[in-house]
Amino acid sequence: MTDIDPLPQAPHHRRHWLEYVATGAALFISAVSLWVAIGTMDANNKMVAAASWPFLQIDTSDGLPDGTEVMRFDVSNAGVGPAIVQTFETQLDGKPVKSSAELLARCCGFDPKKPRPVIVNQPQIGSWTTGTIAQSVIRAGEMREFFRLVKTDKNDRTYQILKKAVAERRLLARACWCSVFNECWQGSFIGLKAERVDTCAVPAVPYSQ
Repeated sequence: MTDIDPLPQAPHHRRHWLEYVATGAALFISAVSLWVAIGTMDANNKMVAAASWPFLQIDTSDGLPDGTEVMRFDVSNAGVGPAIVQTFETQLDGKPVKSSAELLARCCGFDPKKPRPVIVNQPQIGSWTTGTIAQSVIRAGEMREFFRLVKTDKNDRTYQILKKAVAERRLLARACWCSVFNECWQGSFIGLKAERVDTCAVPAVPYSQ
């Protein structure tokens, strides 16, 4: 009976080396896959946030296409997502204004305790309309009016005073708003500037109407 030589066996240390290489390769591939997945998720989150970015602007105008002279103050959302307006405030000559009545009283001699028209030698006001900005949601592309004064023969002086205050940037407004992902910005509506903030601080004197 002929003896058959057994097949040559790989050295024991070579098997261990191959196992280490295979294990290391698997771990490396898993790490790369995880890194790619995290990067993709982060990129997707940024894309979704960018697609929901709100940006508020103030628009002032003193005329309509038909020639009517109207002093209008509007807040519009020039972004691509809804703006959740947390706070809104206005200032005249660096001092906060809490309402349209106070604005007209300080700029133009309006006295809410007296019937309109006001006394002689003071500018007459007429009627005006107001709107709410704070604690509201402004959709992308939407414009929200918060003050309107139509010029008349009687209130021409008041109209010119307001127009000059706007032109000289003595009348300013500021808002703080958030996206649906709770990312918040604060802007004073001068140019395309808005500051990222963690939260919207409540102003000392918020503007109501």
